[in-house]
Amino acid sequence: MKKTIIFTLLGFVIGLALGHIVTMAFTGYKIATAMFMLQEKEIFEMEEVAVQAYYDEPNEVAVWALENHIKTLNRLKEKRSSYGVEDPYFILSPAQSLVLTHARLGQLYKKMGCIEKSKHNFEQAMSNIENAKLKAIKTEEDLVVLINRLDKEIRQE
Repeated sequence: MKKTIIFTLLGFVIGLALGHIVTMAFTGYKIATAMFMLQEKEIFEMEEVAVQAYYDEPNEVAVWALENHIKTLNRLKEKRSSYGVEDPYFILSPAQSLVLTHARLGQLYKKMGCIEKSKHNFEQAMSNIENAKLKAIKTEEDLVVLINRLDKEIRQE
């Protein structure tokens, strides 16, 4: 009788441990995916706020918001590049966001008279074009036309 109780308790404990391990193996991926998606949603919202600052706030505020968004995107790309997967993003396309944000920042700096900073940001935007899969954009002028068209459509909404 004593052996039966011990084997029953031992089986129960082993079952709990195995059940926990199997559950974590199956749900861990789902939880990690959900966490990454929530992180990307926050970054997407940050981009919306930065673009809104670009439209409605003084140039200095817009520059600050856009530069912070660029820093956030670069940090995200750096962290996720170590995962060893081809596309570690679920919602975002950081390369496209970087192109658009650098282009808007370049336009702001140009408007403010900071030609060197404007040129630097347009160079950064053009360097991300290939990763962003925006093959139709060949020159800086094409990029400015795209930004102006996007801004016009967004402002009409």
